[in-house]
Amino acid sequence: MIKLLGALLILFAGTAVGFLQAAKYVDRAKELRILIHALQRLETEINYGRTALPVACLVTAEATEQPIRELFQMTANLLQGEQELSLHEAWSTAVEQCWSTTSMKTREKEVLLRMGSVLGMSDSEDQQKHLQLAQLQLKTEEVTAREEQDKFVKMWRSLGALGAVLIVILMV
Repeated sequence: MIKLLGALLILFAGTAVGFLQAAKYVDRAKELRILIHALQRLETEINYGRTALPVACLVTAEATEQPIRELFQMTANLLQGEQELSLHEAWSTAVEQCWSTTSMKTREKEVLLRMGSVLGMSDSEDQQKHLQLAQLQLKTEEVTAREEQDKFVKMWRSLGALGAVLIVILMV
């Protein structure tokens, strides 16, 4: 009875590990899509709404899902705070603090940090170009993320379950 219970727990744990690993690939593609839409929203607020950057970040945050919402919310809060940070400083701080809550990789982080280093430093047309460049780079990463998702999701799910089955067989 105890062996059976142990075997079931191992099967459950192994399968859960496989599904959690697979979820990272699914989440990465989803978060990239959300981030691209958020940057499009920010671009619209800056160029067509002529909205100030702190307000544009707030409006973007309100229209964006988590965990990307937190990035724009924190940037807006830092810009409106008493510390008087530049957009580059606020954006970099927000990216660094929020990154661990996302499933995205270092490449996407580098794109965002590069984009943040030029936002707020020039006119709206130049900012629009940098936002569009970041969107283009992130779309390329999204394609890669979808390809990885197609390759690895099924593999991780199967690997988790089969690995657990192997451990149970070795145990018996």
